[in-house]
Amino acid sequence: MVRPSFVNVLQGSSSSGSQTHVETQDNEDEHLNSNDETVVQLPNYNANVVDNNMHPLFLYNNDHPGLILISKKLIGPDNYVPWSRSMQIALNARNKFILVNGLYKKPALTSPLCAQWERVNDMIITWILNSVADEISDGLNYVTTASEIWTELYERFSSVNGHRVYQIMKDTHSLEQGNRSVETYFHKLKSLWDEYAVLEPTVSCVCGAHKILVERDQKRKLLQFLMGLHDSNANVRGQILLMNPLLSVSQAYAYVKQDERARQGYQSLTDLSPLVNSAEALRQLEHTMNQLDHK
Repeated sequence: MVRPSFVNVLQGSSSSGSQTHVETQDNEDEHLNSNDETVVQLPNYNANVVDNNMHPLFLYNNDHPGLILISKKLIGPDNYVPWSRSMQIALNARNKFILVNGLYKKPALTSPLCAQWERVNDMIITWILNSVADEISDGLNYVTTASEIWTELYERFSSVNGHRVYQIMKDTHSLEQGNRSVETYFHKLKSLWDEYAVLEPTVSCVCGAHKILVERDQKRKLLQFLMGLHDSNANVRGQILLMNPLLSVSQAYAYVKQDERARQGYQSLTDLSPLVNSAEALRQLEHTMNQLDHK
């Protein structure tokens, strides 16, 4: 089922009972269909006039070819998955990913939207090229549509997912806290879990087995997190393992983080104790000297 982002504004609208939906099937001026069976409905505005920010071809005043949507650059297969995810979010936030995934096809040459579609398409191309390394973008300068660039990058860099999955699993099992803080260690581990979930998504189902699989996955992540903790967290690790039911991995992280802060606070007081003792000794000496002066 196709659900373009700009269609969602129709849900729950209370503007009027006579809200008009424009269906694009058999409409030459609005090629929003990915296939003959898909009918995409537009929001309630004049589809031939791009004066609404919910229109996919609408551009803001600050939209320009030099705009950098995301900070990370695509450098190759090693960071393709997180890059594509970040880029998709950025484009979807601007209601432009519908052009990239090919759902909003180029209108007919006779359409009043054709010129604007070409303009927005070229704008998206520059945004994508701005976020890839120079050695990659040099080979994409002659691709004419944003959809073709997106597809080419996917075919070029997603085919090595097997190697990346292997590397993620290896890094996950070998990752330890070491000299890192609990916070740094947990977020590094979680980023590996999240990337693995994108590369190897779980199968969704409504049966009872799905809940069991989710619980087992949470338990596996919890044990992985606890095994990599520094030995200084051995006590709190033992406490968590004795809990019934077990905490979620996020709850366990918060529990360990709280314990780490408490130990750091205690250590700070211990470090200050010599200074406190010195100050007390100085006050006692001053008191003794004062007594001698009075005699």
